Amino acid sequence: MISVALALALVLVGSWFFASSLWARLLLAIARRWAGLNSRFVTVGGTRWHYLEGGRGPLLVALHGFGGDADNWLRAAPRLTKHFRVLFPDLPGFGDSSPGPDASYEIPAQTRRLRAFLEAVGEEPEFLAGNSMGGWVACDYAMNFPDQLKALWLLAPLGVKDAPLSPVLKAIETGDVSPLDISSADQFRHRVVQPMFGRLPIIPTPMMAYYARRGIANSERAQVQFSQVLASPLSLEDIMVRLSLPVQLQWGTLDRAVNPEGAKAVRSVKPDIEIHLLEAIGHLPMLESPRDSVERWVAFCRQRGLLSH
Repeated sequence: MISVALALALVLVGSWFFASSLWARLLLAIARRWAGLNSRFVTVGGTRWHYLEGGRGPLLVALHGFGGDADNWLRAAPRLTKHFRVLFPDLPGFGDSSPGPDASYEIPAQTRRLRAFLEAVGEEPEFLAGNSMGGWVACDYAMNFPDQLKALWLLAPLGVKDAPLSPVLKAIETGDVSPLDISSADQFRHRVVQPMFGRLPIIPTPMMAYYARRGIANSERAQVQFSQVLASPLSLEDIMVRLSLPVQLQWGTLDRAVNPEGAKAVRSVKPDIEIHLLEAIGHLPMLESPRDSVERWVAFCRQRGLLSH
């Protein structure tokens, strides 16, 4: 019996390292269940969308950044679902959503796809959140479809033209250790993961391996996608100046992906914006500091009478 138990233990330990995709999927499923979220799929216009949904209350749709997915919101979800019904989509071409027949990743094209998705699932958001590229899409969506929206929550948004380039954007521009050009797990860790955080959290080995494989497989496509994102016709400032709804902006002071100096440029075109510079936080506040990030957002909504609980 001891030898059988030892053999089983060795199999489990070995599978942790050599069957990492299975473990990663299991860990994600557990995390989603713990967060009270359900995983759904829907096909819209030839694109198969994956999304997470849960909670009760006014609808908050939250968009991930470039290279991310719906699970970027998992750590924030248990706190958000106390106040909102939440919907976290994998944007087409990311996560488990297919690229679809429309190859354009310019922000207006992504906005049109998002609108078609929300219409297909019968949802009309009252609140819209976005991190990085997702913040740019959220602003563009608010500009084009403002009727039902009450407020925007932006976290380190991409798209600010009047801000210095961040270390990550410089690396992409020069091609030197670019996070879009990766061919190994070590490169993924050092070029993609570490620059995202002020302090790198503990990431289980299977999760790191799973996302590394996905990043390596998508590397060539990512370079095309990102060039299209940056070719979008309107900058964040161009869009923000046209928005009248309340906006909260959160930005980590240690963000190496998108320069936090962008907050000043955004305030210059929208003086009534509420800005929180988060000390010692990187590019993903909702992952790195979910409690503080969500509490600031909920307080913002309550102070404006947008939340009743």
